[in-house]
Amino acid sequence: RTEKKHEYRHRDPDRARHAAMATPHPLPRSNARTEKKHDRITRFRNATALIFNLTALSAAKRPIGADAAARACFQIPLPGGRSVSFDSDTGVLRIDLEPQGDTDQPRPPVPVDGSCPSPQTLQSITVRDTGTARGYGAFATASLPRHSFLGFYEGEIVRTREELDRKVYERRQSIEAGAMDYVMSVDGGVTFLDGYDRAQDRSVFSPVHLNHEDGNLPGCNCIRLLEGASIAFFTSRDIEPGEELCFDYGKNFWRGREDVKI
Repeated sequence: RTEKKHEYRHRDPDRARHAAMATPHPLPRSNARTEKKHDRITRFRNATALIFNLTALSAAKRPIGADAAARACFQIPLPGGRSVSFDSDTGVLRIDLEPQGDTDQPRPPVPVDGSCPSPQTLQSITVRDTGTARGYGAFATASLPRHSFLGFYEGEIVRTREELDRKVYERRQSIEAGAMDYVMSVDGGVTFLDGYDRAQDRSVFSPVHLNHEDGNLPGCNCIRLLEGASIAFFTSRDIEPGEELCFDYGKNFWRGREDVKI
């Protein structure tokens, strides 16, 4: 029978081909990888659906009153210090996937919003001209221990990119080309803090006076931590008198203007 079967398939190649197509074959390795990828996508979609369902529920139950915005927000902690949060006041859904440090490099706790640095810290920092293209900068006049709280980034809240572009354009037309250097995003490009006006007051230090230094260089001695709609600044190591306080502005800040990086 086997010999006749082979002879029959040889005489009718079409039928032999259809029979071979009907025979089940093990999935190739590439399909196994694809299935794993689809599984990850499915889990992500399910998590996203959960987030938006919570968002809709939060907005539907939003109370009328002074504390409405606070009650219409939520934050879901994730492993490793990561989190997912939603602010119904700005409509911003933030997914923080960067780890918030480990046991070897612990991060300082962020104070309650509105907290100020200690008087001793403020008296240990002065704002003066750097004598370079950096312009003005913040310098330590006394030793500052690691994780000293330097304050929250101060500035006018700007709710849309269009409003920010209009403000910066008008300012550059009447004042100077570097006016946008005092703008900081709190949620990846939807809500901004415009610290230009605060930076003009150099009598009392504020984080708006901090200059840039690449994160891999010793001169980068400050860190910023995002907490809700606020940005807190700390020293990342012990600071000696005479040192300039700087932090890394990030790659996005210098994108498109690498030739003027200072």
